[in-house]
Amino acid sequence: MMHNSFIPVNDPYYPTPNEVVLHKLDLLALKDGETVFDLGCGDAIQLIMACTKANVQCIGYEIFPEAIKDAKINIQKADLSNQIEIREEDIYKADISNANALILYFSRSVLGALSLKLEKELPVGARIVTHQFDIPGWTEELKKEVMQKNGALETIYLYRKI
Repeated sequence: MMHNSFIPVNDPYYPTPNEVVLHKLDLLALKDGETVFDLGCGDAIQLIMACTKANVQCIGYEIFPEAIKDAKINIQKADLSNQIEIREEDIYKADISNANALILYFSRSVLGALSLKLEKELPVGARIVTHQFDIPGWTEELKKEVMQKNGALETIYLYRKI
């Protein structure tokens, strides 16, 4: 059930290209022992790749049944069930209070709706990375343009909760 104050997430389930994921993870500079969240984690590839960067615990939120199925298969194949948990819950209800790093990929309207939640609930120092769309009302710490193999230019944004 959606609250009226939130924008429903109607963004399509679209996996982020691996090369973009690698750039996003490089900007997050993950450290062993951190907790990484991916709201709208899709097939969980971003979380699986995060586990290759550092010894992290990951929590992904997803509601699309097709994506959840793919995520569970991918996590099992990668043998990361002890490091990655998928929660089939609404992102607006996600408990992000212990997140060290957050991976996002939503339209600007959804990021705008999430903005206040991030501001209120994230711990100081938490890092957020998103691409293609910036978070309204936030000032990025770093903005990086990445050329994909197919020639498309992708903008990646890194934010830090202050």
